Amino acid sequence: MKITASQRRIMVLLVCGWILMTIVRQTNHLLAPSGLSIWIGGLLITLAALHLNPKTGFVGCFLMGLMMDAWSPLGFGTHALLFGAAQIIIVRIRNRFASQELTIGITVALITNLILFVLITFIAVGRSSGGTISGVRILSDLVLSQVLLALITPWFFALQHRAFDLVINPHFSHPRSNV
Repeated sequence: MKITASQRRIMVLLVCGWILMTIVRQTNHLLAPSGLSIWIGGLLITLAALHLNPKTGFVGCFLMGLMMDAWSPLGFGTHALLFGAAQIIIVRIRNRFASQELTIGITVALITNLILFVLITFIAVGRSSGGTISGVRILSDLVLSQVLLALITPWFFALQHRAFDLVINPHFSHPRSNV
């Protein structure tokens, strides 16, 4: 059975997404004593929504949402549904701006992350059983998440682009490898 280029792209999205999710989970573990956490789910779907064909991007985003759901205390499928919906919306409007520009990618990631953070917060608050959640805590987590997302988006896009190059063009040689 031959793996198509579309399936390879989905695998790249999932592996890069898993790497980012693992780094975020470890960072949250380190931040836990200070009462802070980060959430950068908007970054997971941005490149797929801006640069891949709609079907491949949707499958990749939906599967990344399922990976997030596996680690989440929310109902299984919550992240998958939100990631899929966000990807569809971004695909519908991506022709209206220069999606190849890094600043546009960062802006889309920030806006997507903000919207998803707010939606997931409302879902989590709605499911909580009477426990109080501090507005200051939510705001500080959001600000920290957005600042970190803006800083790491160029690195994550570069990681994904390089992984696409390696997987889609396996005979690609690095310019310095001609030794």
